[in-house]
Amino acid sequence: MNEYELNRLQEVNAYLQLDFDAIPELQQITDLASRLCEIPISLITLLGENVNWIKVSSGVNERQAPRETSFCQYAIQQDEILIINDATKDNRFDGNPLVHTAPNLCFYAGAPLVMSSGHKLGTLCLFDVRPNDLTELQRLTLEVLSKQVVCLLELKLSQKRLLQKNQEIEEKNISMRQIAQLQSHEVRHPLTSIMGLVNLIKDGLYEVDEEWIKMMLDATSILDNKIHSIVNESMGNKDFKIMQLNKAIEEIEDYAILLLDVKGNIENWNIGAQKIKGYTSAEIVGKNFRNFYSATDRENKLPETLLAEARLNKVARNAGWRIKKDGSQFWASVIITSIHNEIGDVIGYIKITRDLTDIREVQNSLNISEERNRRMIDEIEDYAIILLDDKGIIERWNKGAQRIKGYTAQEIIGKSFNVFYSEEDIKKGFPNSFLEQSRKHGRAYHEGWRLRKDKTNFWSSVVLTAIHNNENEVIGYVKVTKDLKDK
Repeated sequence: MNEYELNRLQEVNAYLQLDFDAIPELQQITDLASRLCEIPISLITLLGENVNWIKVSSGVNERQAPRETSFCQYAIQQDEILIINDATKDNRFDGNPLVHTAPNLCFYAGAPLVMSSGHKLGTLCLFDVRPNDLTELQRLTLEVLSKQVVCLLELKLSQKRLLQKNQEIEEKNISMRQIAQLQSHEVRHPLTSIMGLVNLIKDGLYEVDEEWIKMMLDATSILDNKIHSIVNESMGNKDFKIMQLNKAIEEIEDYAILLLDVKGNIENWNIGAQKIKGYTSAEIVGKNFRNFYSATDRENKLPETLLAEARLNKVARNAGWRIKKDGSQFWASVIITSIHNEIGDVIGYIKITRDLTDIREVQNSLNISEERNRRMIDEIEDYAIILLDDKGIIERWNKGAQRIKGYTAQEIIGKSFNVFYSEEDIKKGFPNSFLEQSRKHGRAYHEGWRLRKDKTNFWSSVVLTAIHNNENEVIGYVKVTKDLKDK
């Protein structure tokens, strides 16, 4: 095993200590990847020495798989997204049980998780049981989401290490307090000597001579040294704690981390905040975090509402447009957590902001593409394209369907697609068996006579494709019919 792999595995083991179930944003990213890329299975994996750890999943419930059968072992060997359109035709997967037996995986797309160290720890990946592909926009989506996973993991590991370090420091401080209590006796001894000498001179019982002056100087010197020793030890630990906290926060560039007082005034500002919002610490510290909100949000008192929610529930979450120093907007995901003192009073807030503008733009582009696809399908006249629910009830109807079958959308939506079949076909149970065939194999094909609204027959070819959700459950069907009467 080479040095790179040893270091990579060491970093994998560090991230395996995180509680992934306690990071809901990772599940949201995984679900979003599956939805935006229109692929039923999405995973976040960490590739160990012998195991491919499935830490977050959408569409399956598996927690681990052997490394030797994993697709991700190939994805981490390259910088860009790995696309495998059909694993059954890829000799790397000859004899692979994941491909040739259940669950019969076929399509794979994996974006490597490239950490700040340069190590590729695992992937954000997609699976399908049918051959498939991603559009350029979907590939960009997967790449952007994988970077968000990396940012989130690095933030959580930094927080975990900081908490551990603070606990260690607190234990040391307890020990130091115990030491200080022991040393207080040594402080009291020279102090008592000095006070006793001063009182004797004050009461005129002794005259001050060189011997007395030397005794007072010695006692004063001992007291001074003891005080300095205790102060230096105590302050050293305190300064070390602050240094560790500042260093951990300053190293995070992909998140804006702010410390607010009880009124929302900014007390601390990290490099990530400067990078995302555009202000330097000197420009923004002391001002209120309302500066990042639009005029409408300020009028609606959104900043105050979020602080009140964090004060009441300990945490507040929000997403929306925020304002940079130059006046431009960015789409932000915000978490505000209240900070309490020893008796439970709120003494301030920690505000963590993520810039999700790239993800929002990708999602908007996909939504636009989906709308264009719908309109394009609606305008097609040579094919009847029909959307059915999981029971075969018609939910959508294009111009081609109206031209070929004779029904308007208002007349047919909500009815069963059985209306296109003869009584003989219905008695034989053909429509239901057609649905079952598509449900079982993903797609079914048939040619035969069908009925129009006016009860005339036409010879048709029909392709019925099952639609799946993120859990790979059938939620409906797309039925495409071609009029082949001329044939």
